[in-house]
Amino acid sequence: MKADILLIHPPSLYDFREKAVYYGPISDVVPSTPVFELYPVGFLSIFTHLGERGYKVRILNLAARMLMSSKYDPERAIKKAEAEVYGIDLHWLVHVQGAVEVAKLVKKYHPDKPVVFGGVSATIFWREILENYPFVDFVMLGDSVEKPLEVLLRGLLNGEKSLDDVPNLAWRKGGRIKVTGIKWVPKSLDECSIDYGYVIKESLRSGDILSSIPFAKFLSEPIGTSLSLKGCVYECITCGGSRFAYKRLLNRDFVAFKSPQKIVEEINSLQEYMRIPVFILGDIQLMGRRNVELLSKLLHESKVDTTIFFEFFKPPSRDLLSVIRKACPRIVLQISPESHEEHIRWAFGRRYGNNELIHFIRNVLELKFEKLDLYFMIGLPGQEFESVMEIPSFVENIIKETRPSKGVIDPFIAPLAPFIDPGSKVYANPERYGYKLFFKSLEEHRTAIEKAVNWKYLLNYETKWMKREEIVRATYEAAEKMIRVKIKYGVVSEEDGLRTINLIRKIKDVISSDELKLRLNKPITVREIVPKGDLYPTRQLILSLKPKVLIALLEGLIRRCIS
Repeated sequence: MKADILLIHPPSLYDFREKAVYYGPISDVVPSTPVFELYPVGFLSIFTHLGERGYKVRILNLAARMLMSSKYDPERAIKKAEAEVYGIDLHWLVHVQGAVEVAKLVKKYHPDKPVVFGGVSATIFWREILENYPFVDFVMLGDSVEKPLEVLLRGLLNGEKSLDDVPNLAWRKGGRIKVTGIKWVPKSLDECSIDYGYVIKESLRSGDILSSIPFAKFLSEPIGTSLSLKGCVYECITCGGSRFAYKRLLNRDFVAFKSPQKIVEEINSLQEYMRIPVFILGDIQLMGRRNVELLSKLLHESKVDTTIFFEFFKPPSRDLLSVIRKACPRIVLQISPESHEEHIRWAFGRRYGNNELIHFIRNVLELKFEKLDLYFMIGLPGQEFESVMEIPSFVENIIKETRPSKGVIDPFIAPLAPFIDPGSKVYANPERYGYKLFFKSLEEHRTAIEKAVNWKYLLNYETKWMKREEIVRATYEAAEKMIRVKIKYGVVSEEDGLRTINLIRKIKDVISSDELKLRLNKPITVREIVPKGDLYPTRQLILSLKPKVLIALLEGLIRRCIS
C-alpha cells in the first residue's frame, strides 16, 4: 500500500546484525533492547493526526523487524516501501548512526522523494544535519510536530514552491539553509492525542502489522503508553527533558498537559482491542490535585481491566496516593531516587531526603499498591565507586524496615548510558558539574556508535569521581549485589537471578579483557543486569487480544481483496 508518508524507525546501529558489537546494559530498564527499537510515542500521535485528516500514513519499525528475524532484509524493505514522503525519527541521540544510514538508503532507492528528520536530537542538531547530510531534505523542529508536519506534507503533495509559512521547519534552498523557527508549541496535548483504535485498524488493514509494532518483544511483553505532559519544572542536570533543555532548545517555557479525559480516552481506545498494561508517562502530580482526582475518577468509572503504571519525580503525599489508589485494582508505581546519598540526589536535581522517600514507601505499602519500582543510577555528580556499592545495602535496609510482601518493592540499578543527553545542563557545561565529555558533535556521536566494539567506549562521558572503566565495573558489581538482594527477598526466582549473575560475570570478563572482537561473533541484545520477567508484567499478546482485532483483520483482508 502506497503511503503519503512513511514513518521509519531505525536501529541505533544499522548493521548491528553483522558486527560484533557489545552494547552493554544501556537499555536494561526500558522495554526495548540495546538496538533501541522502541519508536517514540510521537509516531502514534502523528499517525492519528494525519490519518484523521485523510492522509495515508504507515509505520515501518525497521529496528524491530531486523531484531525479530535474521532473514529480514532492511534494504529490500526500504526499496519496496512506496511513499510520497519519508519521515525518519532522530529523537534519541543513540539512533544517529542508524538514522543517517537509513536516510542514505531511502535516497538511493527513492531519489526524488523528500526525506524528513524529526525528534528532540534532530531539533538540537538541525543545522549540523543540513550542513553535513545532503540526503536529508527537511528537519522538523520542536517537541510537537503534528500540525507543522501536516502543513509541510500538504505543501509537498500539492507541489507548493514556498515553504516559508511552514512552522517548525529547517531546510535547504538554493544552497542556503533556511529556518522558520519553533512557532507551534501547543499549550494542550489534547491536540496531540492518540487514537489507538484507529492506529490498530489501519495497521491491520495494511497487511503488514509486524512493521507497526512498537518494539521487538511486544508480542510477548506488550505494554502501551499515554503521554500526560510535555515540559518539566525540574532541573535534573543530565536530563534532555529538563526545564533548562525545554526552554533553551525547544522553545517551551511552560508544561503542556493532556486532559484527564483524553488520557482515559487513549487508554480505553487501546483496551477495546487488547488488554495490556499501560504506562502513563510523566509525573501526574504536575497536573494539580483537581486533575489527578478527575483522572482517577474517570479511570475507575471506565473499569480499566489491566495494570496501570504511574511514575513520580518526587514522592507524592499520602493524600494524593489515596486518590490515585482508587483508579483501578492493579497499579504499579515508579520513582527514581537515583542515589541513596542525599547530597548526590540533591546535586543531580532530585531534591528530597531519605526520610521523605521511606515515608512514601510506607504509604505505598499501607495503601496496598501492587508494586513499587525504585530506580538508582550510576554516573552521578559526586558519586564514587564505593557509593554505588552501598546502594544494594540501602535497598535491603529499606526492605527490612518496611517489611513489604514478597516482590512488592522492586529495585533496579543501571548506568547513565550511553550518552549525556544533548541539551542538558551537563552537556552545555560539563566542567562545571565535574564531567568530561569525549564527543559532542552529532558526527562524533555517529562515529562512536559505528566504531565502538563495547559500551565502555560508547560512553561519551566520565566524571571526576569515576572514570569510564570504573562506571562499567561499578555497573556489573552493583547489579550482582542488587540481584542477590532480589533473590533473598523473593523479588526474582533463584534460578533467574543466578542465571543473570552468571551472565554478568562472563560479560565482565570480556569487557575487562578488551577481547570482544576475538570472543564474540554476534551482537548481544539481551538484558544483562535485569533478570527475565523482572521489568514489566508479561502476558503473551495473543492472550490479550479482544474480538475487535479479528474484526479489523477481516476488514483489512476484504479491503485488499477488493482493491
